[in-house]
Amino acid sequence: MALLEDEKRKGGLWQSASNQWFDGDEAAWCAYADHVRNRKCLEIGSGPFGEISPCYWMSDRVIIDPLIDEYRSLQIEINGKTFFTDDIETIAAPSEQRVERLVGTVDGVIVCRNALDHCEDPLCVLANIADYAAAGCYLLLWTDIWHLNGADEGHRDITRNPAAMDAMISGFGFAVLRHCKNVRAPGECLEYGVVARKSQVLASTGVGKRVAARHSADQ
Repeated sequence: MALLEDEKRKGGLWQSASNQWFDGDEAAWCAYADHVRNRKCLEIGSGPFGEISPCYWMSDRVIIDPLIDEYRSLQIEINGKTFFTDDIETIAAPSEQRVERLVGTVDGVIVCRNALDHCEDPLCVLANIADYAAAGCYLLLWTDIWHLNGADEGHRDITRNPAAMDAMISGFGFAVLRHCKNVRAPGECLEYGVVARKSQVLASTGVGKRVAARHSADQ
């Protein structure tokens, strides 16, 4: 909390160009920051801190996490303040639960970091992300896709094949701009991280919506 408050006093952007997503590419970082600053930004599964809660310079932030009310209450109880300030819209719901009013409205960025393999239905979550994203929206996605020592309670294996993840991201209408470097220790997990953007053509076809509809019908 103290580090964030100091960053605000300095007028910094908190995330630097050498972070996980852009790996020191200053031009890519600046293009991203300029794009998202005054657009709607969404995070799926933030946990108690997340990626966009410290980005006070983003003008329109929404966070979906089933435990976010509990995180906020505990932070206020312990610290007297919270990362989830009043200027952030928070939705306490599972990521699989589609929020209709967000469909097609997120034109800044959707962040989903270290959350997809915690979801009951990762494919449904990706379908929702695709539907929330408007054309040009960035996607910052990082997840463990296979737990080499077995998935314990609270985790789910998705696939052993990163190319399959690329195909799913592409199928949901996103063009992959770059793959992120690994952050796990070798031999722990297979992981997958990308920076991508929603294409103009597929943003209007409702790819994710149709997949989600078929999923619901199958249920």
